[in-house]
Amino acid sequence: MADMHKFEALKHDVLRHGGFYLHFYFDMHASDPTALQNIMVGFVGKLTNEEGVRLAVGEVDEPLKRDELYSTTAKVSMLVSDLPTLAKLVMNYAPIGIELEEPLEARVTAGELQTALMNVSAITQDFTRHILTTTLNPEEKIHFQNQMARRAELGKRLLSNKEADPKKGNQTAGASAQNPQKPPETKA
Repeated sequence: MADMHKFEALKHDVLRHGGFYLHFYFDMHASDPTALQNIMVGFVGKLTNEEGVRLAVGEVDEPLKRDELYSTTAKVSMLVSDLPTLAKLVMNYAPIGIELEEPLEARVTAGELQTALMNVSAITQDFTRHILTTTLNPEEKIHFQNQMARRAELGKRLLSNKEADPKKGNQTAGASAQNPQKPPETKA
């Protein structure tokens, strides 16, 4: 009974400071049921120790044999400190399901949303870079590196234009849908 009161007090504190109470669901498959169980337990254990996870409890189901593979699922119930942490956890762990228990409505500051979106962008860029640099042949890698250098230069120009004329800072920067290599034209 005392543990439930401690949980409710911590949950109240986390929610009061912009956090979330939720469940992540995972599945995993392997040919060896013991290895599968151990891998899933280790995976859940790693998640429970992530920064911003205030409390987490995982339940791993017994592996079931289907055809030639064993399958298991896990449910991880968590108290997460804020939206940026939640977004990062979703991107890094890719749960097959997410069930948000509380709050039923969330207030998100611009700073929290910006941090969450930057986390999503950074993880996506890292993933894309990894895929591209490990699957491209040497000629394609050079082409990719040249594209990235051009994007970096474009980013520098956009930042210097924004600093030179703060009114332009609110305009959309980057590639347009019609021409992904050319920034959208803006009217002064």
